[in-house]
Amino acid sequence: MKAEIKIYFISTFIALLLLAQSVCRTQTIATISTIRIDTTLHQVQNTSKTLYPSIDYDSSKDDPTDKNFASLVLRENQQEKLQQASQEKTFESIPLNLSNEKMNASNNVYPLQMIDGTYWRDETDLDYGRLFTTFGAIAAVDLIAYLYQREVWYREETTGFHTLDFNNDMQKWQYMDKIGHFTDAYFVSDLSSKLYRWSGLSGNSSVWYGALTGMIWTLQIEISDGFMSEWGFSWGDMLANTMGAGFFVLQQFNYDLLGGIQPKFSWHKSDAWKEDRYYRDPGGLIEDYEGITFWLTVNIYHYFPEKLKKGYPAWLAPFGIAFGYGAEGIAGNPWGGRKELFVGLDIDLRKIPILDDSGFFRFLKSELNFLRLPLPTIRISPSGIWYGFYF
Repeated sequence: MKAEIKIYFISTFIALLLLAQSVCRTQTIATISTIRIDTTLHQVQNTSKTLYPSIDYDSSKDDPTDKNFASLVLRENQQEKLQQASQEKTFESIPLNLSNEKMNASNNVYPLQMIDGTYWRDETDLDYGRLFTTFGAIAAVDLIAYLYQREVWYREETTGFHTLDFNNDMQKWQYMDKIGHFTDAYFVSDLSSKLYRWSGLSGNSSVWYGALTGMIWTLQIEISDGFMSEWGFSWGDMLANTMGAGFFVLQQFNYDLLGGIQPKFSWHKSDAWKEDRYYRDPGGLIEDYEGITFWLTVNIYHYFPEKLKKGYPAWLAPFGIAFGYGAEGIAGNPWGGRKELFVGLDIDLRKIPILDDSGFFRFLKSELNFLRLPLPTIRISPSGIWYGFYF
């Protein structure tokens, strides 16, 4: 166990150092980016790194619903704010940088805040205090998570590094563990990306470094598993991790197509755990596969045409459809069990117009949005059809 712990922390420390060095270098090298249709206004109109074009620009030609104007920094905000930003372009140019973003009282900058409380800037403008706070928080959470995993997972004997048989591994737990890895990689990539934007990274760079952080986070878990006699390095898990981080990247760069889709999860303590039917005590919710449900939610409002959005009741905008996946009967036999399918309502917390004047609360709502709330649900399984409020 001591050797495994040393390898874990050494590999994590080296990965964080390389990541920090790479992120800091974005201050002096070209941003990792590709110009896309859904881009920031100042990319389209000028090259002076300002939010708004120069004074001689004819603002009457602006259409807030046009993709060249409705930028990533404006996406998912209310239509009134788009119009407000359009009218304000008669003001003098204001640089999109950290000093202006921190001045929430600025009428020009604040309407351009994203739905998660961060700003999508064209070029990196690092705040090193925030950046190293981010790295410190990542390291602290990583240590806490590892200590928790030792109590839940790593209670068995250690051995030499080894891998699992791919086919055998893919047949366990009705794919619940693989979906869990996909979701974990997506969540970590998304959160890291927000923190990097808060630290001053450009929008494009925040996505790539967020995905890289998600991959490093999940890779260290696999390395640790490789030294456990009961576990092992899983190529199936790594495939799921890559798909989770990859989906995050695709979503950010294809927001019109994928932005309305949100992975979520819910959990209740299963009867299998309560009745001690697991072949080994789960020790925590992350191992209670019969109590976890993974969801893909779709916010219908996101895909409405702009004309339809104008007449759509604002209070209905957060509602969507949730498609869930779970399993039953796998507690005593990881290679057995049955699949469960769910369909129900969902609420996108980010679209609830409460506390939107605070970037912090926007961020908090975007993180809580990963939980699928207890709402009317239909469950379909071999044991029958059930409906009611489900979490």
